[in-house]
Amino acid sequence: MTGRRPGRYGLHWRLVWRLGRRLPRLLLLAGTAVLASFLASHALPGDPISLMVDGRAADPDLVRRMREDAGLDQPLAVQFLSYALDLLRGDLGQSLRYGGVPVTALLGDALPVTLGLLAGAAALALPLGLALGLAAADLRRAWPGTALTIGSVLALSVPPLALATWLMLAGSGTAPWAVAALALPAAAMIARLTRTQLMEVLERDFIRTAQAKGLGRAAVLLRHALPNALVPLAAAVGSVAGTILTTTAAVESVFALPGIGRLTVQAVLARDHTVAGAAVLVFVLLQVAISLTAELLIGLADPQLRDHGEPR
Repeated sequence: MTGRRPGRYGLHWRLVWRLGRRLPRLLLLAGTAVLASFLASHALPGDPISLMVDGRAADPDLVRRMREDAGLDQPLAVQFLSYALDLLRGDLGQSLRYGGVPVTALLGDALPVTLGLLAGAAALALPLGLALGLAAADLRRAWPGTALTIGSVLALSVPPLALATWLMLAGSGTAPWAVAALALPAAAMIARLTRTQLMEVLERDFIRTAQAKGLGRAAVLLRHALPNALVPLAAAVGSVAGTILTTTAAVESVFALPGIGRLTVQAVLARDHTVAGAAVLVFVLLQVAISLTAELLIGLADPQLRDHGEPR
């Protein structure tokens, strides 16, 4: 006698539980990233006030008052605690580099640029990576499959800054080439993951059964192998998203695009910890949102979760 399938609400509660398990770790990641960006902006010699008045005659008393107003006269631990408490209250503060401009205004100008790049990169990387991974798995015993595998390894080996610089020179700095600089490493990672998962699925008995029934190679791959490989692929979405996000700063800097990545680099170099911390927090929240979305999709797609709760 087979057990009754759980109702819709039971599935929803299990999905909430799965998401809840991941949330504390992701929030810890967000806090760690903010602390790292804060420390990085203070690691270099000097401070924002010194950079602001560099090369100009400034009243020492005025500089001292500016430092006190910015809280830079306090110990580093006190500065971070004050900054973290402001973040928890939703107060992102004001930029030291841009003379008191609200950080929210800077992020509001930069975020659409970065989101546009990420959307374009995802739209290019996903189909390209899946297609290359399918081809590499299908041609695994022929030289084209080996060439595709080696090509994906080489693509992942190229430093993002070098790839972005080469594509910038090749494309005269146009935005589509910036999208390509983000998409190519992600496509290579998706291709490798797709090939790895398909190689495992193609060795299973139901694939041999489908082949024995006379189904063509394309039907076996697309109708039987690929659907069974999608759940573990979805589980790797966070890693792929991380690949794209970590290359954003390099790509935006090389192509001089006013996005969050470039804003982060400029803020760290200027010791503008309010902007640097907020920008890093935006990146981490994007990663958290992508990871939680992937977790939700896995729960909806995994038949073991739908039927029995946690996968066996």
